[in-house]
Amino acid sequence: MKMKSVMGIDLGTSSVKILQVYQDGTVRKQKAGYTAVSPEGWEAAVWEALSRSELETVEGIGLSSQVGTYIVDGKEVIGWDSGIGARELAWLKERYSPEDFAEEISMPHPDIASYPLPRLKYIQGRFPDAAKVCQPKDLLCERLTGNFVTDPYSWRGLTNISAGEYSRRFLDAIGFSGEKLPRVIKETEAAGCTRAIDLGGYRLPEGIPVFTGLNDYFSALLGMGVRHTGDMFDISGTSEHLGVLEEKLNIHTKLVSGPYLDHFVHYGVTASSGVSLEFGLGLCGSLTAGLEKMRAKQPPVFLPYLNGERAPLWDTDARGMFFGISADCSREELGYAVLEGVVFSLYHIYESMGMPGASRLRITGGAAVNPALNRLKAEMFGLPADILEETDSSALGAAAIAAAGAGWFKDPFEAAEQMCRIKSSIEPEGRYTERLRDRFSIYKELYPAVKKQFQELRRIK
Repeated sequence: MKMKSVMGIDLGTSSVKILQVYQDGTVRKQKAGYTAVSPEGWEAAVWEALSRSELETVEGIGLSSQVGTYIVDGKEVIGWDSGIGARELAWLKERYSPEDFAEEISMPHPDIASYPLPRLKYIQGRFPDAAKVCQPKDLLCERLTGNFVTDPYSWRGLTNISAGEYSRRFLDAIGFSGEKLPRVIKETEAAGCTRAIDLGGYRLPEGIPVFTGLNDYFSALLGMGVRHTGDMFDISGTSEHLGVLEEKLNIHTKLVSGPYLDHFVHYGVTASSGVSLEFGLGLCGSLTAGLEKMRAKQPPVFLPYLNGERAPLWDTDARGMFFGISADCSREELGYAVLEGVVFSLYHIYESMGMPGASRLRITGGAAVNPALNRLKAEMFGLPADILEETDSSALGAAAIAAAGAGWFKDPFEAAEQMCRIKSSIEPEGRYTERLRDRFSIYKELYPAVKKQFQELRRIK
């Protein structure tokens, strides 16, 4: 008899990732890219990845996906990276206080236009006759089970977490009917069971329990084993999240603070981490230059705001910049500057969080495979950096929820604790910290000095 397994499905921004975890700890991974950013493109990728999986052994499926992307009546897609909602966000923030938001949606509303309220206000004006609005995970759940449901955390910024339902006050304020949205159930609750689906010559079996799961960010926290007050984490990817678990909501932060399962999470998110690393690879061919090699050199300082910046600047006009290029500057030095700039953007968030005390820093995501980048983080923060074995933490978190739902563990935390493994740890040496923080001081002064010029550049364009 084949060994039983559970499955975590994560709909990312560019591909779907599936982790199939067996009872002996073995992990099988599947990945498929999207041919189009559309319901059809997402579905085709999921079906393709599932068709390569050992489906007859699966006892439960957990879901995770990007949030901030909205689908109107199964057709129109408003992407997470669209600027749509900025005007509506300003309208909301002018009328309601952080306390108003905290009372209704369990958190202060961050300066992020892709959150539900700004986007739904826009959708109400643009598509007043729409019958259904959902996000990618909700769509996938409905395709798998036939049930139109979601979890409260994927609609954070609209749901009252303690009540487990959407804020009627704010839906009324924007004139949007909650009947158009998926029904809210607990993240650990079964949304239903799979229907028999043709995967192109291979069939998805009927009757597998499907658990609604979490948004990709919170699912990644679960998959990283982040559970206790003071746990600090860094999730790299298209954007990069740096944050810490706290015991209380931070109502007046300039970053993001909100409920996360049995804690509160306080964090900031960059806009350009992933694209900066891709830019650096294209420019320099590799990003491997380490601190020791750069000690005798004076590389330029890099602002990694290639796509604007979120926390703590909240400026879509900001752009990237090399400062201090000398005549003998090498590509290797430029590559190092890119790595350093990404780390500086994270440390800027850390300062804005009030530099919370932490004993270690957990790191995951695609960029966690870069040793030079990980070393820079350990030295800059002065903390041991734990690099997780599984970089697809969102899919792992979804699998942990499925494992708990299948009865393998008492709850998702216990499941994640057993599934999450640390691949390596980097202890800070301390020799480079002072120099890095001196260079960070220059970095932090650059943006205010050229902010007006960034705005002028956009105007000319």
